[in-house]
Amino acid sequence: MPKVGILHDYDLMANREQSAIKVTCAICGASPMTFQWSDYSGEAMCTQCGCPYQLKWGSDEQRREDSYPYLNLQDEFLPIAKEYWDENHKFVCYGLMMGPRPGMDELIEWAEKYHPEWIKKT
Repeated sequence: MPKVGILHDYDLMANREQSAIKVTCAICGASPMTFQWSDYSGEAMCTQCGCPYQLKWGSDEQRREDSYPYLNLQDEFLPIAKEYWDENHKFVCYGLMMGPRPGMDELIEWAEKYHPEWIKKT
């Protein structure tokens, strides 16, 4: 049975990763934040706002650096995501998913109105 966007208990196992401990969310500021897995290997999202982080198994460079977690959101989009969170306080599935992405349609509609320059880039 779905529970607050979390489909399976497995989704919350992201919180057992060493890289998930004592992290502050870059969008909503939750601290410590809790994670749920996305459908992309090693990627998890903030359960409050949906901000995606690579907790493990990242790029070759990330593996060499080994400074997990890594923010999986474009730096130039971060201020827009924060603005959306500050105005709406709604979860957006920013992580990669194979199925529906809750909140994404609402975010796009909002961005078309307030940040059309970003919509033209994508």
